[in-house]
Amino acid sequence: MGVALLPGLRVVEVAQGVSGPLAGKYFAALGAEVLKVEPPAGDWARRAGPFPGDEPHPEKSGLFLYLNTGKQGITLNLDTATGGAILRRLLADADILIYGGPAGYLEARGLGPAVLAALNPRLVTVSITDFGEGGPYRDFRGGELIAQAVGGVLYLSGDPAREPLKVGGNTIQYLAGYLGFTGGLIAYYHAAATGEGQLVEVSLIESAVFAHHYANLEWAFKGEIKRRRRDQSPTYRTGDGGYVTLSIIYRDVYWPTLTRLIGRPDLMDDPRFKDQASRRDHWPEVDAILKDYFATQKAEEFYHRAQAARMPAGYLCTPPDLLTSPQYRARGFFQEIDHPVAGRLTYPGIPFKLDEVGWELGRAPLLGEHNAAVYCGRLGYSRDDLTILRDRDVI
Repeated sequence: MGVALLPGLRVVEVAQGVSGPLAGKYFAALGAEVLKVEPPAGDWARRAGPFPGDEPHPEKSGLFLYLNTGKQGITLNLDTATGGAILRRLLADADILIYGGPAGYLEARGLGPAVLAALNPRLVTVSITDFGEGGPYRDFRGGELIAQAVGGVLYLSGDPAREPLKVGGNTIQYLAGYLGFTGGLIAYYHAAATGEGQLVEVSLIESAVFAHHYANLEWAFKGEIKRRRRDQSPTYRTGDGGYVTLSIIYRDVYWPTLTRLIGRPDLMDDPRFKDQASRRDHWPEVDAILKDYFATQKAEEFYHRAQAARMPAGYLCTPPDLLTSPQYRARGFFQEIDHPVAGRLTYPGIPFKLDEVGWELGRAPLLGEHNAAVYCGRLGYSRDDLTILRDRDVI
């Protein structure tokens, strides 16, 4: 157990899905008090899975459990006037509000920037939306695939001879969550120094552009559109059913090492492969040689041989490979967390390490688990009041 770096920091999270909850997760990991506000039906991530035993259950979603570690949780219907009034009370002494959802949602419910600034001048609001809170596309529908397409990532992904491919998972949403966390933390320290809060905006499409800025620089500096190319980091099927990936192997600095590793030093004297430009011109021949070689190899064995020879190579890891990797184990990246409904499961940790901090992530909250503690203990409602609020679909 390490040192909590943000003790006393109060974060209210009004966000579902991936990006906003990930930002809140990082604040919680650093010791902040993060209160997750869910609609009465719960965050949609509770219904997304994966589920232990493949049995859907709102308290067993792997996505929700991972993204909401260490938080308190209440239910609150912001589509009701009472729900909006309660949220304003919670924000009156909060340091940070994390919002994730459609642009303009809070403003339409009387919680726009001007209202929040008057309510709490020190409040930092982190807004994570698909296209941003302004601009002609503000109200467009988005999502991961749309962000990758409109942000230019999709154009650069996949085999150049085929249609573009979506980068797996929710890469841009996770990046947006991380940017929301860092931007919010910077704005919090500014507010602590000056007493002035502010709005921190993160959009998925701008996060996507940020993720592959090198392509935009190529156009800006050279007037060229970067193309998909298979020869830069090709991937090969191995004899044991795995895959090996190689990094920019046609470069002169790597070619001698590769020829030795595959037992073909004769390729050094082949005029087709005499230099970097020649190997690129004769890439189909290089590709065919490597395909034949790797069809007889074991992926992980080659990975270790290549790395021992200082060759940038990798093998495609499955989840079991990650969990048993000596590197991740040595760094304590994965953690086991016990949950009263989902049970004891293994979770990925926080992707950065600090000298004095040992992560103790804590479990995700049950739906409405802290309603009594927050509404009665903090806001002064009675148990009878909670019953009335529940009957009126406020909580």
